[in-house]
Amino acid sequence: MPAYATPAELDALALPPDVASAATDAEKEAALEAASRLTDSYLAAAGYAVPLTTWGDDLKNAVCAIAAYDLAVSKGLAPEDGEGSNLYLRKRDAVRWLERVAAGTAKPSGVGQETGGSAAVVYAITDEKRGW
Repeated sequence: MPAYATPAELDALALPPDVASAATDAEKEAALEAASRLTDSYLAAAGYAVPLTTWGDDLKNAVCAIAAYDLAVSKGLAPEDGEGSNLYLRKRDAVRWLERVAAGTAKPSGVGQETGGSAAVVYAITDEKRGW
């Protein structure tokens, strides 16, 4: 399944330099894949067909924020102030946004597939008169 961001995007959007240099591309890809699948769980709850085929920067940023924090923790490089750190706050905000997406109060931009409703209209035609 595709991740919603690349290692280069993770470096540019969310990773502090010390974490970026300490992590391999394979580790970054694994963190992005895990964050993307977590994101899929929220999107599926909102009725989106996952994995997505198109997505916008808001979704990419959320995935990068989640992956950056998880990667920093796994490398033992999470900031000392824990819940007050920028990495933690960005992850928390990303998850809160995904919770709003799942609840239907936020909509990710650029999403191409949605199964939450049907735009199809069905017409039934018969020869028999119903007498209505």
